[in-house]
Amino acid sequence: MFDKDELSRAIDLQKRSYELLQWVASAVKRGFISFKAAHTYSSASSAASDWVQRHYQNIPENARPSVSDLKDFSGLFSTYLENSFELVSSPGKQLYSPDAHCFCPMCSWLVDAPNLKTKSPTPKDKKRAQKMVSDVIKRIAAENQVRLPEEKVEVIANDPSLRDELALCAYGSDLFQRMNGIAVGTAALVLWRSFAWLSSGSPKKKFELTAELILEAEETIRQRVLSIAN
Repeated sequence: MFDKDELSRAIDLQKRSYELLQWVASAVKRGFISFKAAHTYSSASSAASDWVQRHYQNIPENARPSVSDLKDFSGLFSTYLENSFELVSSPGKQLYSPDAHCFCPMCSWLVDAPNLKTKSPTPKDKKRAQKMVSDVIKRIAAENQVRLPEEKVEVIANDPSLRDELALCAYGSDLFQRMNGIAVGTAALVLWRSFAWLSSGSPKKKFELTAELILEAEETIRQRVLSIAN
């Protein structure tokens, strides 16, 4: 089972590492940090750790971890370019329309494209995310001394009513891997969009990931595992 304190810590480090990635991308755009340097220390755990320690006082407060969390923070920070984003050296221009309501020449114009681009999940990423979900079900079953045959694992994994809960637990488990610098790739983005986005394909407004959300999801899955095993 997840430990609430450790889960809260992992989520806090995730939020701070995301803020740092945004800051780094902005610094590249301003010419404050070179693209090559930014890509190096944001894609390798050891390089990230070295850079964060050397520039610790210059990191924005909302992105700065405690000194005791530097190792885990650096590991998590280094996974973002593998999992969710691409750092682009010369992004060029993109068409912009306020609220995306109309892209005709009268209502839209070209603006500088961001250096940080969100990756597009592939069918392989979605398959990997589904395996992570199945692994969570098996882990919860094992922790409760329940032996589930593969077909029952699949029944739970494919239950649309458990979509958010399964993705939340799989994402929570993956956070601890990411703190060790282990990235699963864009499958992590697939999981995030399963619970942080609406089924219509847009982000949930003001969504905030919390330990309580994941713990509640874990309990829901545990109850489902126990019920299907009987």
